[in-house]
Amino acid sequence: MGEWSSSVYITSQVFVFLAYILLALTYFITHRWKLLFTTIISNVFMGIGFVLLGGWVAVCMCGIAICRDIVNSVINSHRNPKQQSKITKLDWFLLAVWISLFSIATFLTQTGFMTFFAFFATITFTVSIWQKNPLVYRILGIFVGIFWIIYNIVVQSFMGIILESTLLVFVIIGLITYCQKSIKK
Repeated sequence: MGEWSSSVYITSQVFVFLAYILLALTYFITHRWKLLFTTIISNVFMGIGFVLLGGWVAVCMCGIAICRDIVNSVINSHRNPKQQSKITKLDWFLLAVWISLFSIATFLTQTGFMTFFAFFATITFTVSIWQKNPLVYRILGIFVGIFWIIYNIVVQSFMGIILESTLLVFVIIGLITYCQKSIKK
């Protein structure tokens, strides 16, 4: 337990906690640019937490995710509202770019198979927000949570394990609620 009580470890857990608080807040923000700002700060805090834990794959995932979120927000803000629900050639191109960047960063920073779980989580999340089906988004959210829990176990982020597990419970409840509402329609 000596390492878990070090100031570096405790500081990492504070940043992880703050990142998850901001992530939770994003579900209540409706203004696009405030949502983007909150998401970016959440990724910065998560990245700092992973730097302190030596989780370099996740640090790269956070950095690239910030770029992904900025680019996607700018493109979506200029998109014709009628095109919002359609996947365009630009969407396919950007998905390929993000997957390529995440893959390169992972192969350059991974330290074994278990460190790939940050990559699996980020790719799964990227695909889930890329496609337009709400059911698929919710189902993939379960896998995202599981992958992040595994990665948090690997880097020994106690706060990450607890908060990601809690988030996973809410994702599952959300999926069940969505399915129940869909059946009633």
